Amino acid sequence: MVLTFYNKVFKENIFIIGILLKREGSENMSKAKSGYNVFKNDEDVRLLIKSVVGDEGFEIVKHLFDIEKADEFEIADKLDRDVNFVRSVMYKMYTHNLVNYTRRRDPEKGWYIYTWELVPEKIYNALIDKKKERLDSLFQKVENEQSREQGFHCPSCSINLEFPKALELNFSCFACSGMLQPLDNHIRIDDLNTEIKGLSEKIGLLQNKLNGL
Repeated sequence: MVLTFYNKVFKENIFIIGILLKREGSENMSKAKSGYNVFKNDEDVRLLIKSVVGDEGFEIVKHLFDIEKADEFEIADKLDRDVNFVRSVMYKMYTHNLVNYTRRRDPEKGWYIYTWELVPEKIYNALIDKKKERLDSLFQKVENEQSREQGFHCPSCSINLEFPKALELNFSCFACSGMLQPLDNHIRIDDLNTEIKGLSEKIGLLQNKLNGL
């Protein structure tokens, strides 16, 4: 009797766990689908792909947005394009580490057929890496501006001079003899810091999109 009771409880628990796992799996699939929809409509993604393969090539890659994967002959047939052009576009994407491929040998003709698949994670990582490179460059510019020797300029002639040369000229413009004014690079530094802040926010948004896949 006791054994029967525990068997019943065990079966009920297994049933409940199964329901919870199924629900969790459904929620994860829904989240993944939502994340992929964000990916395929992301303007940054489109601009990156176009920078690699151009507008014409983007029309080839776009075909993979709505299907899991396809071989180059299927894509060429669907879009009525030359298979060699499709292959060249996908190869460019592969050299930039934005797609994966598998290959199989045609049993009749003996050549290899490549099946291509977009990899959203790789594409978002590429976007993040490009923006991080720009961010590093901006930080370096700020550092250079902060350590730069005081400069001077002539408001009338728009001539800029470093301090030693301005001192040699007694702070008079060699072109118009006007008084040289000290250059204020604080505005330049503020502009760079504003760009750094905006770029950092964009990187955070891209990371959130990547995490949502």
